[in-house]
Amino acid sequence: MSEVRFRYAREDLLRAVAERRGVSLTTLMRSLADSALASEGYLVANQQYCLVRNGELISTSFKPIEDPDGGEWFPIENEDTEPFDPAKHWRLKPLPLRLDSARGIVVRTYPVIAKCMEHA
Repeated sequence: MSEVRFRYAREDLLRAVAERRGVSLTTLMRSLADSALASEGYLVANQQYCLVRNGELISTSFKPIEDPDGGEWFPIENEDTEPFDPAKHWRLKPLPLRLDSARGIVVRTYPVIAKCMEHA
């Protein structure tokens, strides 16, 4: 796919929105593109899954296939350690995946810290 360019300079505006949301510019662009496609009626959501065997997390995939060793695919849900406000918080790299067998999901947790603590 070729590089997408804008007729008018909008990169600074897009970077400001990405920073306010606490995401990268690439993530913002994907989100905007997905929103536009969804508004036109296209299914764009990609559910990620994690293969679990005997309580052990084996691998992740967007397209689970049958596991010959008897593993089960659980959906991955993302959560923050506390309510996230992009104006006040930074979202850090996620912690290791964990199995929540009671809910039948695997959880990816993102630590959230206050922006004033960034240099602490």
